[in-house]
Amino acid sequence: MGIASVLPMMAGAQGSTNVTLYGIVGTGIEYVNNVYNVETGEKHSSVHFNNVTSSISSRWGLRGKEDLGNGLSAAFVLESGFNTATGISRQGGRLFGRQAWVGLKGDFGQLAFGRQYNMLKRGLSEADLLGSNTHGLASLNSYIPNTRMDNSITYLGKFDGLRFGAAYARGRETLKGCGVDYTDQTACQAWSVMLGYDAANWGVAAAYDVLQGTDAGGGAWNEWYGAGAPLLKDEKDRHWTLNGYVKFDDLKVSLIYLNRKNDAGMASYAGSLGDRSDMWSLNAAYQASPSVILDGSVNYLRYKDADVASKSWFYVARARYLFSKRTHIFISAAYMDNKGYAANSASSGTSGAGFQAEAGGSQTSVAVGLTHHF
Repeated sequence: MGIASVLPMMAGAQGSTNVTLYGIVGTGIEYVNNVYNVETGEKHSSVHFNNVTSSISSRWGLRGKEDLGNGLSAAFVLESGFNTATGISRQGGRLFGRQAWVGLKGDFGQLAFGRQYNMLKRGLSEADLLGSNTHGLASLNSYIPNTRMDNSITYLGKFDGLRFGAAYARGRETLKGCGVDYTDQTACQAWSVMLGYDAANWGVAAAYDVLQGTDAGGGAWNEWYGAGAPLLKDEKDRHWTLNGYVKFDDLKVSLIYLNRKNDAGMASYAGSLGDRSDMWSLNAAYQASPSVILDGSVNYLRYKDADVASKSWFYVARARYLFSKRTHIFISAAYMDNKGYAANSASSGTSGAGFQAEAGGSQTSVAVGLTHHF
């Protein structure tokens, strides 16, 4: 009997894999004012379908698990992001751009391999109450909802209330010019660690994340950051966060501090923003009734070494009405107040040529939409 015949028999002898199809489909119509044209200096307003997120980013995926016995199981996730308004795949057009990994789970935790979230994402997960949406923290730092790595190994462990994670990637972002360099072990690598503790009504977490550049092939493009130069081989982009939350019956409040140090520097079209920023975010979410959730945030971002004093205040309020556990409508409003060279947009859900906030100016965004989970 050949090995081709033996392998299916061996697979059939094991427990069957339970596979679940899941996803989120959502979109919204958005109004944004003070959209700035860098070429002409003109400003205008726009009403349009939001082309990235509505209340939560649209996605579909497959996840599965097989019991291997003795407390050990195999698991996988394949998750694809898409633009509901156009049907276009996101994350650079990848089939499974959000996640694509396989791993083993047991009493020791989970060890996984593939395209995955790093530990900055895991460290912010409990305190970032608004999450990845039109008016989320991506308006101030677009890396936050895009903390994924190609070619990565991750470990996650949870022991009572304590959670710990570590991640390493070599060739962290293939489609952005930072894939595996077979001649340089350290080029385009990434690593991160996370430590948190969650009690019944409160929790705290800390995380540290490092991205490294390369000199090969023109250097690593500064993914998602709006920086004016690539990360070269000996340059790093570092984030670290300390955050916490507390629950009071139907109210949850959180506070986030996020520090960024980018050796390549940060910039807007107006000028240099230096190489360091400090961000504070105060969040609150209130279950007003079984069908109504109110949440919002007050956020402050300061560029420490900008050529001129530069900062942004960002205010967000959102209301959601739940028709069911799977379907809700939402209305969300945000106001961005930039100073100096800061040119952050009130809407992280719309981007592209011609969509730009004015440096030192303000911008307002209002979005309404519908989201369904399956």
